[in-house]
Amino acid sequence: MRFVICYDVSDDARRERLASALLDFGPRIQESVFVATLDEELLERMLKRVRQVVDSSEDAVHVFAMCAACERRIEVIGRAAVPEDQPYYVL
Repeated sequence: MRFVICYDVSDDARRERLASALLDFGPRIQESVFVATLDEELLERMLKRVRQVVDSSEDAVHVFAMCAACERRIEVIGRAAVPEDQPYYVL
């Protein structure tokens, strides 16, 4: 399933750690927005890493699941592009 992950993190160091962690799961499509195609196991691994980085009293992270019907209805305007699924390996 495809997920859209976006965040608002105030601390520079935490924001960089979060972005680095998310890059292990999928590409960045905007400054603080990522797309990842994950099965249940990878989703849980990603969420665990996100929880380890963020400060829940200061930061906000949204993880949106996209069903297949929603994915077919993606609109892209301007220079934006829908990233193709790439093989990612999380160790």
